[in-house]
Amino acid sequence: MSKDYGQFCGLARAAQVLGERWALMIVRDLTVSARRFTDLHEGLPGIPTTVLTTRLRELEESAVITRRAAPSPARGVLYELTPRGRDLQPILDALGRWGAEAMASPRESEVVTDSSLASALRSAHRPGGLAGPLTYHVRSGAASAWATTRGDEVTVGPGEPSSDPDLTIDAGPELRLLLAGTLTPEEALASGGIAIAGARRLLEEFTRSFRVPLSAPAP
Repeated sequence: MSKDYGQFCGLARAAQVLGERWALMIVRDLTVSARRFTDLHEGLPGIPTTVLTTRLRELEESAVITRRAAPSPARGVLYELTPRGRDLQPILDALGRWGAEAMASPRESEVVTDSSLASALRSAHRPGGLAGPLTYHVRSGAASAWATTRGDEVTVGPGEPSSDPDLTIDAGPELRLLLAGTLTPEEALASGGIAIAGARRLLEEFTRSFRVPLSAPAP
């Protein structure tokens, strides 16, 4: 765990728990779904197993995550957030929106994972859409995630939804521009950068329900 900052301060205490490398990414993935060790390792490309083991132990000691036996017929241990850990979800969503404002396109070394895509959809959700429920399945490169909206609420998950979605979106980097509003649904479809399976009007509804503007210069 990161060193003590020597201050009786809530932010200093939070930084002590979450300030080590990969800690926030682990918590982000667990806000999407409970995971086994192997799931976490595969979903966080580049994290050494020793670092993942250490971070999980530290987060458990800090009462952010806990372990439980995987339900039958699966085997092994699942890591999941505690109630205290779940309190971090809106904070991480806000941080994700803040970071995304300066992200126009991925860097050459950057990838999109199922959990990062699901988390991005959750943080991009804007209240006030159709009453729903409406389920969107979004695929971006090798990443896949879904989001179900019910008015002001949204539920997300990695991979494919358990039932047929109302709209499936296949997109590359153009998805970010669509979420920013700098690329209209019509322009996205005409360019071939985005393809859909479902009613075109639902793509317009998607852009109203999910929006993260580009409001800061990319570093």
